Amino acid sequence: MKTLMVALVAFLFAFLIGCQENSITDPVTNETESYQSAFMENSVDKNLPISSYFPGAIKLDGLLHDPVHPLNSFAKINGVVRYKVDRYALDEQVKINLYIHAEIKSNCPMSDGLWTINETTEAIVDVPNNGSVTAYFEKSFRICHTCCYPMKLFVKFQVSKNVVNIFSMELVKGLKSQLIQAPSF
Repeated sequence: MKTLMVALVAFLFAFLIGCQENSITDPVTNETESYQSAFMENSVDKNLPISSYFPGAIKLDGLLHDPVHPLNSFAKINGVVRYKVDRYALDEQVKINLYIHAEIKSNCPMSDGLWTINETTEAIVDVPNNGSVTAYFEKSFRICHTCCYPMKLFVKFQVSKNVVNIFSMELVKGLKSQLIQAPSF
């Protein structure tokens, strides 16, 4: 019985240490300002606000399955994906610039559970000029300040003409650039 108690205390101690926020992997600077300034350096007019550079917006508001916390398996996401679509003149390709700013509230019992995403990316997508066909592309975004494991938000976007929508999104455990098994949509 004494051995069982020692093992239980050791397991509980290891669990509490493992669920602490790992400050070594999280950046120290304010991420929103650094991402905004990085995009503004590449834009034509550096005095424009980010909403002028990214005229389209997709509101993020809903529940996601949390793969890390099986007992409290849902996380609430709030935020916005801003986008800009540039169609090449005679080509069927579009360049899509994305900026995501989101907060995810998890139900982690060991932390405040507020995770953040502030990231920019771009994609080149084949979309026919007639607009009758919808194209899809996928992107993953690193989530900062997670409690127990590194995580990404995996998003599948839908594009038709100059409009971008979210087809699906999912939280994925781990930081690998390519998923071993892509989530099913």
